Amino acid sequence: MEELRKKILNIIFWIALVIGIIMVLWRIFGNKPTDLAVITPFIIMLISKIWDINNDFKDFRYHVKSSFNKVKTDMGRIENKIDKLIKKK
Repeated sequence: MEELRKKILNIIFWIALVIGIIMVLWRIFGNKPTDLAVITPFIIMLISKIWDINNDFKDFRYHVKSSFNKVKTDMGRIENKIDKLIKKK
């Protein structure tokens, strides 16, 4: 599901980029579309990239949290083994 979402966001980004370039060229050489019409594709690009970065950050946070939980579990096991060794002596 995450890969599909990432692909969709990338497709939206590239479509908005192409439309944005076309609108800028049209603004320079053509009938002068409105400023809002020129800026809108770039705003959509920005939003899609921010959304993509946010999703990547959420994935990163999840992986870091699970890694720390694994370390915590391993440290607990080591602590238990050390306690058993100390009690035997």
